[in-house]
Amino acid sequence: NAKTKEKKYSEAVALYEQGIAILDKADGHPMLRKEAEAVVALKVVLYNNAAQCLLNQELWRRALASAAAGLHLDPENTKALYRRAVAQEKLRKHKEALADFRALEKLGGGALTKEELQARIDGLKKKVEAEIRAKAEESSDDEVDNELVKMKERFDEIVEKYDLRDGEAAGEVADWLVSGEWLMTTKRVAQRWKMEEQDAEDFLKWIAKGLEFKIQNAQAQQQAEQTAPSLGD
Repeated sequence: NAKTKEKKYSEAVALYEQGIAILDKADGHPMLRKEAEAVVALKVVLYNNAAQCLLNQELWRRALASAAAGLHLDPENTKALYRRAVAQEKLRKHKEALADFRALEKLGGGALTKEELQARIDGLKKKVEAEIRAKAEESSDDEVDNELVKMKERFDEIVEKYDLRDGEAAGEVADWLVSGEWLMTTKRVAQRWKMEEQDAEDFLKWIAKGLEFKIQNAQAQQQAEQTAPSLGD
């Protein structure tokens, strides 16, 4: 512990790990139950001390591993639980950190006051909830993207089916995309291109979506021009 007090954390960790390695050699050798329990308790102390030194060096992953090793030997050790929770939080593993702090709460909170522990739990709950919301929004965006891909594939299928890429048809389709004639009924489109009504409906859906994107882009550009500072300002 002298190296820790001197803040020579790397040297301290090396010594703690040497101590653990020496104690590991005792595994499998015959010893009294009390002796075995003392060896385990000492190893937990060494893992905990190493974890704290690693936290002090901001070596979060190694600190997490060391604290977890201590908890493997003593699942209710509050120091190991706290240090693993801190490492989890620093690694942005907020859900796991919250679980550790809640487990620490059930064990009495260790060295933390009730108020300190509650503040940590509340802070992590907000982070976890924010991550859940962000993930839900991302999933929603993915669903929209997948739907657009399907719409475009269906449009291309119809264009191919009715040979709309060739000759005058291609030019007329292009005109539709900018003229707003997509508002004409599905029945009229079906008659014009001799399509099945379902094909005509899906065909117009994609044209409508294309015009929607065009309008949105124009509005965004106009807004950007209005908010951009003029050169004379």
